Amino acid sequence: MNKIIAILVVALSITSLCALVIPCVSAETSDITILNYMWYTAPSTSYYAGDLIVVGEIQNTGPNVIDFVALQGIAYTTDGVAQAGAYTSAYAENLLPQQKAPFYIDFSVQTTLSGNLTWLPLLDRVDLRVIRANETSVRQYDGLAVVANTSYVDTSGIYTVVGYIQNAGSQPVGEVWVVATYYNASGATIGTGYTNYLTHYMEPNGSLQFSTTPIDVTSEMSSQIASYSLLIQSQEPTTTASPTPSSSQSPSASPTLSPSTSQQPTQSPEPQQATSSSTLVTAIVATAAVIVVIVVVLFLLKKKPKPKP
Repeated sequence: MNKIIAILVVALSITSLCALVIPCVSAETSDITILNYMWYTAPSTSYYAGDLIVVGEIQNTGPNVIDFVALQGIAYTTDGVAQAGAYTSAYAENLLPQQKAPFYIDFSVQTTLSGNLTWLPLLDRVDLRVIRANETSVRQYDGLAVVANTSYVDTSGIYTVVGYIQNAGSQPVGEVWVVATYYNASGATIGTGYTNYLTHYMEPNGSLQFSTTPIDVTSEMSSQIASYSLLIQSQEPTTTASPTPSSSQSPSASPTLSPSTSQQPTQSPEPQQATSSSTLVTAIVATAAVIVVIVVVLFLLKKKPKPKP
């Protein structure tokens, strides 16, 4: 009987541990494919200077529209130890079937178990997985289109994309912004960026100018960019919005893409760089608790005197 009780205790403990460390995952996550990703240390000019940054691209390979995509990343050193964990969401909403979107994950000091980033030189791999991808019936307004765009490298060595968006549909639209993904000559994602809100209200036949550069851009990154893709995102007009007199609209100031000054327009299921360090700590504590339970049960079983024949 005691052995049965011990087995039940251990089984329940392990089950509880699994419930702690395995988050709820929606059934649609299999419809999202992580196409590629790479990592780098944020340069000194970045808002996230010194942090481990992971950029990549996902694709909706399923048959349904996906509301938003949440991802989890865990960084490991060469000894196989998990050093940090972080969450993010892809820079897009209402992804259509086969549509792609970039993502950006910041592994800061706050995401680590050690409270520092001294392990970065020993980084071996970053494991990513999709943890949320909810199906939706909502679609992005399809009347917006990039009607002209070009790229150049300025005198500071910064890669810049400029262009025009036109509302070719029959409906007005609210906030509008552009998300960019940058690729190297092999087609791998090496950077991403987005504009601020370009307008809060855009009439049919209206047009907007935009400009965007990669987050954490350096002259070295700029020299590696061989191509890019653009994704327009928008929201429905609010009840308080009012149309502008002119059918051609421009942002009131040149948009900046520094994360310290520009607001990310997309809605995140979790805080954009929500740390998972608390989850890892909880898992470690839970593991220790399970071990203690097992040791105590085995000790009691061993100490209990055997019945006399």
